[in-house]
Amino acid sequence: MIIIDASVAVKWLIPEANSDQALALAKGSEILVAPDLIRTEVAGAITKRFRLGEIELDDAKEALGMWVDALKEGVIQVQTTLEDVRHAANFSLQLNHPIQDCLYLALAQRNSSRLATADRKFADKAKSVFPGIDVI
Repeated sequence: MIIIDASVAVKWLIPEANSDQALALAKGSEILVAPDLIRTEVAGAITKRFRLGEIELDDAKEALGMWVDALKEGVIQVQTTLEDVRHAANFSLQLNHPIQDCLYLALAQRNSSRLATADRKFADKAKSVFPGIDVI
């Protein structure tokens, strides 16, 4: 089992640096798990890319459709974050980092799993409290 964050899932949908590594995770044999927050975070990242003029409207709509399809197909097992909120908040305070990212960290720790992220800044901070982080 590998916990993936939204920065990895976005790479499946919008070609960017290291998308090939992210796609290899999606096509691999490991079970991919994420907190329920990932549903909104990935959609938000796609719409943000459109608002910033980084992708065209048709590309954004296609990526959003692929994201919804991936969720329906169970490419990622989504887990509720309710039991991780307190732990994530503690990580957020300790690391001085947004709680949204810390929810992925709390889920990885709870499941004794590795966490895959494309956010090097977050990974560098988080490694001080959880060494099981892979940067894509």
